[in-house]
Formats: sequence, structure tokens, C-alpha cells
Amino acid sequence: MNTSTRVLSTLFNRLTLLLFTLVAFALRVWALDAKGLSYDEAATALMARATPLEIIQFHWHASFEHPPFWQLLMHFWSNMAGQREFALRLLPALAGTLLVPLIWQLVKRLEIGFTPQSPISNLQLLPSLTTLLVLTSPVLLLYSQEARMYTIVVALALTSLVAGQQWLIKPTRRGLLVFLLINWAMLGFHYYSVLLLTGEFLAFGLITLRQPIVAKRLGLFLLGMGLTVLPLLLWMAFAPGFRITAQIVLQGVGGGQPSLWPFLDGLWRDFSFGAIRWQPAQATLGYLLLPLALIGLAYSLFLAGRRAPNAPSAFPTPRPALANPWVWLPLFVVLTPILFSALLFRTLATRYILFVMPLLYLLIAVGITWLWQRQRWLGIAALGLVGFVAVVGIRYYFNPYQKSEYRQMAAFLTRHIVTDEAVLLEAPRQHLLAKYYLPTTLPIYTAPTVVLPAYWPISAPPVVPEQMDGQLQSALRKHSGLWLVLTAEDEVDPGEFVSKYLTAIAYKEDCQAWLDVQLCYFASTHFGHLNVTTKMAALWSNELALESAHVMVTRAGISGLQTLLAQLDWRAAVKPTVDYRVTLRLVDADNHVVSQRDDYPIGPLLPPSTWNAGDEKPGFMALPIPATLTAGVYRLTVDLYDPATTTLLTYTQGATASSAPLVLALVEIGDTIVVRKPE
Repeated sequence: MNTSTRVLSTLFNRLTLLLFTLVAFALRVWALDAKGLSYDEAATALMARATPLEIIQFHWHASFEHPPFWQLLMHFWSNMAGQREFALRLLPALAGTLLVPLIWQLVKRLEIGFTPQSPISNLQLLPSLTTLLVLTSPVLLLYSQEARMYTIVVALALTSLVAGQQWLIKPTRRGLLVFLLINWAMLGFHYYSVLLLTGEFLAFGLITLRQPIVAKRLGLFLLGMGLTVLPLLLWMAFAPGFRITAQIVLQGVGGGQPSLWPFLDGLWRDFSFGAIRWQPAQATLGYLLLPLALIGLAYSLFLAGRRAPNAPSAFPTPRPALANPWVWLPLFVVLTPILFSALLFRTLATRYILFVMPLLYLLIAVGITWLWQRQRWLGIAALGLVGFVAVVGIRYYFNPYQKSEYRQMAAFLTRHIVTDEAVLLEAPRQHLLAKYYLPTTLPIYTAPTVVLPAYWPISAPPVVPEQMDGQLQSALRKHSGLWLVLTAEDEVDPGEFVSKYLTAIAYKEDCQAWLDVQLCYFASTHFGHLNVTTKMAALWSNELALESAHVMVTRAGISGLQTLLAQLDWRAAVKPTVDYRVTLRLVDADNHVVSQRDDYPIGPLLPPSTWNAGDEKPGFMALPIPATLTAGVYRLTVDLYDPATTTLLTYTQGATASSAPLVLALVEIGDTIVVRKPE
């Protein structure tokens, strides 16, 4: 290649890399704040508000927390850039952009070659192809827009590989110091970076052992790798939080883990398509990349085992025994964490070993290049296949995919809550999201009742009904309504005691669900003026009697509609034999039901069959009034039915038996809503 051709080739490569980098940046900042924060991102925001000393102390003592570098970085970054979603995610987006020039540089240094006559090797297409795949990777794009440390770890991992390769070629003190600083930083962000170093150790160790100057290289290599993990070993040895984490994790090894195939299946879908939390059906498209990865793996193994030709080498003379020992680097870096996870920790999250992705794409690029070399149309088809998966994955991420919908719930709650109402969080660990999105002036209770830390995550104990019931009643005496926010409630209340008990002691007006959170409104029985009180004395099946009913109309709540609240005073004439259901209905003049709600007499916590003879219990039901109703008089009726048959039961009042709906009140709808006694 003459000088002018070399200059043009260099210019072309640099312009290509610049274009790739700009496109990567545009993709990663596009709609950066369009989606609400997930729980982990909210933890990033809140924990960054603590002082540096508090951050270090917390990570020193806390279990299941990574070293403090990420939170320290976000503390100083937040002080400069603020804590809006865009600002919180900008650093990961920049790190995700940095992956493009880093993988380009690494692939060029590895010099994974094909036959000399191939135009591919002459055009140096492999770095461009690998970089293009990293640029359009759905999973790397997703985590570039996640306010967590994962793309920073990937960027440091690639930097470590470049620096390590350079240091191994030319061992210098400066090179060793750079290598150490990069790895110390990487380990300070995430414990599982040690898996990257393990793969690096195996690859560099094998490469070193294949050289004739074993003693000098091997000694320097072992010294460098030992110094790399020294700070982490000291942290692990003395940090109480890590010791607790290790003890719990090691106790769980081999128990309660998924079988091998489901683990590998989920792992590959995450890697190839990018489903972080909610894995869609189209994630199976990622399997289209698997044959290309296997071809690249097989060809890389072939290259790694070839004998060295009589050609210049990156190593000083004498020449190495292998043609290109650097091929071992992507092989070990990709396979070591995956095998470790598959054999020992099948619960390991994909994001913890995200650093394998750039080199996995290198293997896929090798597979595409190998096909191209055999038949050009095969290479084009393979590249189109990868592009198709990337486009579908990126479109999914930018459109239907949601990290969390807590932000939408919080906005809805903020619009509808009034000054004398309160919020009840179940479970309390969601308090980080609540503090980020909800006004600080709102009164907040938790179930179970715990003291919420200012910045840190919290693991709450299970709900104890004997303690929780009085606290719920006290909150309802202080506030006209409770907004129950449920997310991850199974962690503390798998029996749903809180929601069932609130249904028994308050008017459960309505619930609304978002992707990962549910909001229910309970109106207090201690506020408001009852419009109508009617003696009923109705007895169903000679077992359950309705003594009286109290009805009122209240303001619009979670449903956005005016709502009828009915207190129904029940008495068990004998011990009930059936878990009766109550149906509360609003009926028009033509006997058409325009609104209906069905439930146990006092909710699911104490169904009728658990009552004893003589028990008297008030039940509270809320019925929304549709906004589309025309003016007129409607009847509010109540009936009982056996859920096994759903047939309305006959009741008696005195000596009279009737199957007609029992009317509690008349509801006159006009410019205002008036509730009056039945005629």
C-alpha cells in the first residue's frame, strides 16, 4: 500500500469512526428522559443526595450493595447537573457513546485476520463491522439510558483490555499504573467486574505462557494482576456488608436456582434483544444471532490454534508460537462470565456481566466476515439479519417498552389528592421512588410501619396484622382518605392483609393499575355527612340480616366520578353457611343496571362463613356514578347471592318474602346529585 492510499485509508477510517460516534451519541440521548425512573434509578438519585462520607459508610456496612464509586460520582455530578431524569442518565449515555471508539481501537489492536487475499482484511472491515454492531446493540442502548453504572463498567472494561494488551506487549511502569488505575476504578463501580478480570487473567496468562521469555513476562503479569485485585480483596475482607452478602449468596448456591436451559434462554434473549425487565415475545428474534456467534466462536478458535507464519509479530523476537494469540482475549472474556454464571449463579442478572457484549458482537462480526469471505451474499444476508434484530429491538425500546410507570402513577396521585388525605406505601422500599416523584409535603405512612431513612433503600419486615390494624384505623381517623400505593407488596404482605382490612373498615372507592404499581383509594368513615339512613330489617336465607343502611354522595375520587358511599349494617342471625356476596347497583327507571359493585359483606378478610351467630358488622361499599347518565331518578339497590350459582336470593322483611331488589335510596341526578329515602 503506497503512502497516498494509506493516508486516504486512515482518513476514511477516522471519518467512519467519527460518524459512528456521533450516531451513537444521538441514539443514546434521544428521548433520554421520556421514561420514568425505575426503582434502582430512584435509588441512584436519592443516595446521591447524601454526603460522600455517608455514602462510603453506607456501602461499607450495607449488604447487597456494590462499592461506592458510582454513588460518589453521582453525588458530585448531581451537585453540578441536578437530578432531573435527563441529568441522571447523561453520564451512562456518554459512557455508552464512548464504547464506539473503544471497541474500534480494541479490535484494531487484536488484529484478528483473514486470508491475505481477502478484500475484507485490506479494508479493515472487522473493526467497522464490530463497531456498527455495538452502536446498534439494543441492550447496550437500553443501559446507556439507565441511570446506573453498567455502561460505565463496560467502558472501563474495554479500556482495561486495551491498556492490558498494550502493557503486555511493552511492559512499563507507566503502562502498569494505567492498567491498575483503570481496573481499580472498574472494581470500585461493580463487584462482578472481577469476572472480566478473570477472563483477562486467563487470556493474558495463556498468551504469556506461549512466549519463550516466560519468566520475565509471567512475573510481571502475575504482579500486575495481583495488584489489580488487591483493593477489592481488602474491601471484601474488612467490609461488614460484603461479608454478609457473601454469606447469604454462598448459602444459596445450588438451591432455588433455575435450571440451566431457562437461565441460558433468558440470558441470550437479554444479550441479543435487550429485554431488561419485561421480556416481550419478540425477544426470541435474538436467536437469529446465535448461529453467527457460534460461527464466529468456531473460527476464532481456529485462528487461536494456528501456528505462526513467517511474518512480523507484535511481540519482540523470537516470534510467538501462535499466529495471533490475541484471539484468546475475546474468547475468554465472553465465555468465562457466562460459564461462571451458568454453573454457579444462575440468578445473576444480565446487567452484571454486560461487559461481555462488545466482544460478543466481535465474535458475531467474525462470523459475518467469515460468511462474506465464502459467499458475499451470505455476508450481506447475515448483516441484514443482525440489522433486523437491532431495528426491532430499538423500536421496541423507544415505543412500548417501559422501565416503570411509577412516574405516571405519582403524577395521577398528585393531581387527585387533597389536603386532608394521606399516602400509604406498601411495601416501604418504594419510598425512594415516592420521595423522588411525590411532593415532600404529603403525609406518608408505610405498611408495615417503619422509620424511613433519608436516602437509603430499606428492607422491611413482614406485616403483622395485630400491629397494623390499629395503625390503619388511626390513620383513617386523622385523614379523610388513604391512597394505598402497592408495588412489590408480596415482599411484606403476601396475604394482602392491608388492602383487605382497609376494605373492611373504609370505603374502597376504586383502584387503578400501571405497569408495576397499583393505586387504590379508601375513603374514611369518620368524615362526611350521611344523607340517608334507612331501617331495612331484611333477612336472606334465614342467615344474614341487613339491619340498616346509610348512604351519602361524595366528591370525585380516583375514578374521577361522583361516588355513592353505602354503610350496610349486617347481623348474622345464625352462623352463615355460605360466603355470600353483596351486589350494590344503581338502576334506572327501565331496570337497567348503570353501575354495579360486588364484594363480600365486609370484604374478603372475614367472609360470612367465619362469622358467629349474633355477630354485627358494618360493611362499607362505594359505587361510582357514571358521568354519562341522563337527568332523572335512579334507585340504589342491594342484593345477596351465592357465588356458586350467582342467582339473587330471596329475602324476607317481617312476614313478607320478596325477590325484588331491596332499595336503599333514591338518587336524583340533575345539576346536582341528591340522595333521598326510598318511597
